[in-house]
Amino acid sequence: MRYLNIGNGRILVNIDEFGRLTDLYFPYVGMENQSAGKPIRYYFFDGKNRYEDTKWKVTVNYMQDVNIAEIRADINETISLVFYDFTDLHDPLYYRIIKILNKGNEEIKGKLIFLIDLDLYSSSFGDTAFFDPQTSSIIHYKSKRYVGAKLFGIMKELSEYTIGKDEVYYDVQDGRLSMKPIDNGNVQFAMAVDLDLLPKGTDKAYFVLAFERKLSDLRKLLSRISPTSVETTFTSNYMFWQNWIRRAKKIDDKKVEKLYKISLLVIKNHMDVNGSIIASSDYSFVGLYGDSYNYCWPRDSAISAHALDISGYGDIAMKHYQFISEVVTEEGFLYHKYNPDKTLASSWHPWIFRGKQIYPIQEDETALQVWAIANHYQIYKDIDELIDIFRNFLRPAIRFLMRYVEDGLPKPSFDLWEERYGIHIYTVSTVYGALVSASELVRDIGDEVLASDMLDVAEYMKEEALRRMVHNGRFIRRIDENGNKDLVIDASMYSPYFFGMVDVRDPIMINTIRAIENSIKVSGGIARYENDMYKRVKSQPNPWIITTLWLAEYYLDLGQREKALEYINWVMSRALPSGLLPEQVDPENFTSTSVVPLVWSHAEFIIAVDKLISR
Repeated sequence: MRYLNIGNGRILVNIDEFGRLTDLYFPYVGMENQSAGKPIRYYFFDGKNRYEDTKWKVTVNYMQDVNIAEIRADINETISLVFYDFTDLHDPLYYRIIKILNKGNEEIKGKLIFLIDLDLYSSSFGDTAFFDPQTSSIIHYKSKRYVGAKLFGIMKELSEYTIGKDEVYYDVQDGRLSMKPIDNGNVQFAMAVDLDLLPKGTDKAYFVLAFERKLSDLRKLLSRISPTSVETTFTSNYMFWQNWIRRAKKIDDKKVEKLYKISLLVIKNHMDVNGSIIASSDYSFVGLYGDSYNYCWPRDSAISAHALDISGYGDIAMKHYQFISEVVTEEGFLYHKYNPDKTLASSWHPWIFRGKQIYPIQEDETALQVWAIANHYQIYKDIDELIDIFRNFLRPAIRFLMRYVEDGLPKPSFDLWEERYGIHIYTVSTVYGALVSASELVRDIGDEVLASDMLDVAEYMKEEALRRMVHNGRFIRRIDENGNKDLVIDASMYSPYFFGMVDVRDPIMINTIRAIENSIKVSGGIARYENDMYKRVKSQPNPWIITTLWLAEYYLDLGQREKALEYINWVMSRALPSGLLPEQVDPENFTSTSVVPLVWSHAEFIIAVDKLISR
C-alpha cells in the first residue's frame, strides 16, 4: 500500500508501509513511473543472520508535519533504524539519511543492502545498468532517462555491488555481492554499505537517487553528493517546509490541524512544476486494469486548486490555472483528462451516441475550472495576473458554457462519476456557479455585456432546474438520455446549495440532504449513490471520503457544527496513520478498496476545515 509521498514538482516518490520506495515518477509528476511500482528492497546483515524489510516492525509518518518522511524500524531486539527521506528543493534528487542503532552490549559488523529493479519508461525492455567509477554509483539508463543510485557512509564508499537480472536476488541472499559491473535488458542491481556498530553505538549511511535526461547532467548531480551535502540539504529542506506550512491557516484542534497540513502537502506533491495536478500517484491499479489515476482530471484539479486558494496558496494555484489555459480546446471546453505533459490522456467517453456525434466530455469539468478561477479572483483580486488566463481560457470557456445550452439547461454530457449520459444536477449547479461567480471578474476586466449575459443565462438555468429537476420536494440527479427523471439518490445532489443555486435552508435542499442520509449513509459515511458497484466488496456500497465531506460542508453552512463534526471525525478515522486519505473504504472493516491517496479527498477535507474554522 502507498503510505506516504514526497516530491518537489520534478519527481514524486511513494513509500509503502514497510518504508520502501514503490513509485519513482520522473520527469513529470505522475507520468513515467521509473520503478513500474516495484518496491526497492533492503536487507540488513549482522554477520550471522539476514533480516529482510517485510519482517521489520516499521512506522511511516511525516516528520513534524513537513514534507520529510520519518521511517522507524526495529529489525530485532538489538538493531533499530531511522530513515529520513526527502527530495531536493529544486533538482531531481531523492535522499535517504539512515541512522542505525545497536542497543546491545556487543559490537556488530553489519551490512545494509539495497536491491533495486527499475523499469525505465515503465518498461523492462532495453535497460542498461553499469557501475560508474567516476561517481562511485550505479547508473541505470535507457534513451533519455538516466537514474543514478549512490550508497555510502561517513568516510565510507560503496562497499559492494552487483548488476544482472533475476540472479541478483539470489546473489543478495548470502550478503556477499559478486561485483558484476554491467548488464542490459531486464536488469536489476544491488549495492551494499558496511556498518560498524559499537555496543550502545550508532552508525550512519546515505542513499541517494538522481534523475536526469542525459548522462553528463546526471554525473554532475551525482558528483555533488557527499555526507555534508546531504546533511546540509536536509537542514535547508526542513526549514523551507516549516516556513511553507506556516502560511496555512491556524487551527485550534491539533488532530484536525495535522491532517489539514498533510492534505496541503499531498496536493503540493501531486503537482508538477508545470501546474498539472494528478488525481493520485498510486500505481497499483496499472497491474489490474492497465491504467491508473495518474492523470490530471480538470474536475479533481479544479477542486484541489480551490483548496490551495482558500488556504493561502494562491500563487501555487495560479500555476494550475495556467496549465489549464494551455490545454483548453478551440471550442472552449476541456476534455476528460490530461497527461502531466499537457497531452490528451486516455478516456472511455465515446465520440458518438445513438448514431449522433457528441463531445466526449463532462461539462462540469470545464465549469469547475471557471468557478475555481472566479473564486481565486474574489480572494486575491489579482486582475493583472489573470489577464492571460482570462484571454486564453476563461472567456472561451464561459462562451462555451453559455452556448452549450438547450431549453434553458446544459446540453447532455457525461456525469461526474463518468458513467452516465444526460443532464445532471451536478453539471447544472457547476455551470450556474461558474457563470455567477465569474461575472464579477468579467465585469472588472471591462466586458459588462458578457457579465450581464452570464447572469441572465444562469438565472434562466436555475428556473429551469427548479421546474424540471425536482421530484417530491427534492432534487433529482439527472434527466436521462430519454428525457426521463432519474430518481436514484446520489450524493452529488448536494451541489445546488454548494455552488449557490439555492440557499442552504431552501426546503428542496433540506429534503435532498435528508434523502441522501436516509438512502446512502453507510457505516457512518456516505456512498456515491444507491447500489453503487464500483470497487464494491460487501453487500452495501462503499462509503467515500469526498461524499461524506460534502455533507459535513452542508451542515457547517447550515450552522449545525456538531452534526458536521460527526462526518469530519468519521473521515479522519479513515486516514492511514501517516495521514493519507483513500478514495473509498470497505463498509465493514474500513480498509481502502481503491487508490491511496486520492488528492480530491484531501482537497475536500481542506474545504470542509476551512468552513469549520470560518464558522
